[in-house]
Amino acid sequence: MRLPAFLSLKWKLLLPLTLAMAIGTMALTWTNDTNLRREVQQTRLDSATRNEALLRFLIRQNERQLVDAGAAMADFLVASRNSPIDRESGFVLRAYWEQLSLNHGFESLRLYDVRQHLLTGFGDMPTTDALMDSQLASVLATERPASGLHCAGRCLFYGMAPVLRGGITTGVVVVAMDLSSLLSAFVQSSGRDLAVAIDRQRAPQLLATTTPDIKAMVKQADFTPYPQRPQLESALSHIGSNVYEWQKLQPLASVPGAPYFIARKNVTDAERAIEQAFLTNLVTGLTVFLLAEGVLLVSLAWFMQRMNRVSTSLPLLGEGRWHDARQHLQFQDQLPRDELTTLEHAALALASQLESLDTASRKQQNDLAELVDTLSHERDFSSGLLDTAQALILTQDRHGAIRMANRYVETLTGLTANQLIGQDYFTQMIAQQERRDWRARLLAHFGSDLAPLRFEALLATPGGLRNIAWVHSLIGQENGNEPLMLSVGLDMTELKSAQARASYLSDYDTLTGLYNRQGFQRRLAHALTEAESGSLLLIDLDDFKAINDLAGHSAGDMVIQHMAERLRELRPAPKLAARLGGDEFALFFEPLPDAQLLQTARLLCKGDRERHIATACVGIAMTQPSCSTESLLGHADLALSQARAKGRSNWHLYNPADGTRESLLDRTEQLALITDALHDNRLALFLQPVMAIQAAQATHYEALLRVRMPDGRILPPAPLIAAAEASGLIRDIDQWVLQHAVALIAGRPGLRLAVNLSARSLDNPELPALLQEMLQQQGVKPQQLILEITETAALNQLTHAEILLTGIRALGCKLALDDFGVGFSTFQYLKHLPVDFVKIDGSFIRTLDHSEDDRLFVKALVDAIHGYGKLAVAEYVENQAILQWVKELGVDYAQGYHFGRPQEADTVLAG
Repeated sequence: MRLPAFLSLKWKLLLPLTLAMAIGTMALTWTNDTNLRREVQQTRLDSATRNEALLRFLIRQNERQLVDAGAAMADFLVASRNSPIDRESGFVLRAYWEQLSLNHGFESLRLYDVRQHLLTGFGDMPTTDALMDSQLASVLATERPASGLHCAGRCLFYGMAPVLRGGITTGVVVVAMDLSSLLSAFVQSSGRDLAVAIDRQRAPQLLATTTPDIKAMVKQADFTPYPQRPQLESALSHIGSNVYEWQKLQPLASVPGAPYFIARKNVTDAERAIEQAFLTNLVTGLTVFLLAEGVLLVSLAWFMQRMNRVSTSLPLLGEGRWHDARQHLQFQDQLPRDELTTLEHAALALASQLESLDTASRKQQNDLAELVDTLSHERDFSSGLLDTAQALILTQDRHGAIRMANRYVETLTGLTANQLIGQDYFTQMIAQQERRDWRARLLAHFGSDLAPLRFEALLATPGGLRNIAWVHSLIGQENGNEPLMLSVGLDMTELKSAQARASYLSDYDTLTGLYNRQGFQRRLAHALTEAESGSLLLIDLDDFKAINDLAGHSAGDMVIQHMAERLRELRPAPKLAARLGGDEFALFFEPLPDAQLLQTARLLCKGDRERHIATACVGIAMTQPSCSTESLLGHADLALSQARAKGRSNWHLYNPADGTRESLLDRTEQLALITDALHDNRLALFLQPVMAIQAAQATHYEALLRVRMPDGRILPPAPLIAAAEASGLIRDIDQWVLQHAVALIAGRPGLRLAVNLSARSLDNPELPALLQEMLQQQGVKPQQLILEITETAALNQLTHAEILLTGIRALGCKLALDDFGVGFSTFQYLKHLPVDFVKIDGSFIRTLDHSEDDRLFVKALVDAIHGYGKLAVAEYVENQAILQWVKELGVDYAQGYHFGRPQEADTVLAG
């Protein structure tokens, strides 16, 4: 399709605006509809979550009621008869049973002896099965009551309570009731119909309903899980003119073969409201679009009519038809005025101005022709000689009027010789700031002295100021005519610039204009000799390498420049300010009050997002008597290291008594020790058992790293690991631990090991592939390996950790979240991390036997862990009392000295 040669500006504006408004209208309508449906979907998910919690609460309430009733009847039976229970014992409960069945709707009451023989029973008694027999045996064995929901032909709640006489179990009371109270309470609380179902042959079989029509309708419901909570499922079905929302709830999902519940609600009105809202938004958007188009078209037509009048007059100006152009531009000046009115006035003024300029130009051409004839002979004589010289050569009279100028003068000034001749030399060739002084000196000099005069002055050119060395001498005085001054100038700009540049670069940073390290140290040494006291601040920008890597070096340079501007704006201003290199700056202040100095440090730490100023860490050192530049910089650098150790946006004041220097030296020694141990293969794995509390047996072991000295001593691992993490060596250590742990598992199908990973390993996107290669080489099943990460390491980089851990879990490895409770302690993060075990930090476990606060906190942690479908592990279980509390609080696994101290792997595996 060929585009037309001419397309009106009206259509060039109208078509894109029309397209933009049409796209905006459709996008707005679609966005509103999408947001509304998303809100409805979220509301329904929240409703399903509440309904499932409501069902779980009602089930527990019914089970608790049955257990309490069974326990009361057991106590009543023991209190009313002194003889062992038999068939006649049950008749004692008849009056009690009749009251319970009338008042509470209980279905049946049964009494069993210790051999699980039914002694007597009342009400509708379903036959027992293997599950009920197993529960009876468990109650008789443990002497603890039990309860649950049993579904065979129908669903019943049951409660079992042991009959204890003299501390010995002599029988069991079993009480059962149907689900009518649960169904009724759910309908009253939620306003939804409810059915109880179990899966038979991949199809739901309804066992109880609140309304009979659910059985026929549920077959038309196609349930799909919610993406946010896959254990909840929902469906929408259209039956006749009605729309029904279905929810599949599984409050008993942890019980094998447990029934589930189906809730139904009529949402016809809500669905119709969504459709009506969409249509309303669409009609409204189209109406506004059409109205806007009409207004825009009318406005553009009026403006284009005025624009055409101006555009058609401009060619007449180009042809010199001034009168015709003014006639064409005649218009009525109406208020209020606008930009087109200004354009019309400007076109008229342009016509008049061009006519005047044309007349003046013709006269000037005549004058110039006469001047050219006069000067042509003189110019031809000197031009060949002077125009080849790379120097400014001109002549002037005693009043400073230029008589001649060579081509180099024209090139440098941007003016032609004709434009220069007759002009004042000082006005054209000397910069304004020096003009008055040199005029007086030059004219006065040749009034009393005929010797040449030399000086340097600035020349203003189109390219900027130039530094010119002038030599002036008198010529032509021999022939009796008025002598002229010959002025010869050499351009010294590049030489001066190179000298200044060399001097500048030796002391200043080119990016910021601040002192560089050399210039700063030289001036700091001088300042220390003059000032009795002062303070030095070293500033290091946070995450500057990430800015360079992610946004590019130009963005990094901009951050550096903005930081330099902030340093210049500080009040009181520092005596010295420098960029020492990279992202490190330095400030030296003369004596300041302590409060003002710390306020300045805090300001530098904060950063400014609007001005693109990064946060920073600041190290502060105060001058000491007779301190040198090197010692002061060293103290400030130590303080800066301490500030960085605290985290982003922190400051630290150097104190000789705080041991910072000694701590740094100690960390260096620790790093040397663990580096040598890694290279000499003197690392070892010790194993500590992790016990399943209910089974009372070790299910797996945690592999703990130990460092062996050449003389056989075992060093404490904590300071060595800290030094390795600070230096980055921890990645090599993690790889060593993984390789040796996988080698231990190889050939031992029953062994499961838990291995700790550092935060640095979470930065490695190749970790899943590396781990898979290790497992395949050793022939180890991924399920035998558990990887532990700390809560703080995971949550400091949550999104990256979630992706990495998902990749590891996809291999089949198990994951554990270590030290839970001491980091962010926010339960909602558990659902983002695909871990199987959550290890509660030992600081809360070791005080369970005497701290009620820690017991409450651990109970909340365990409930949250179980709520997200994960297993809880307690660390630091060091005695039987703590173990008992851990068991009562519902913890799944335990680890600590109570079960065994860490031992060498060979010793543990040999046993």
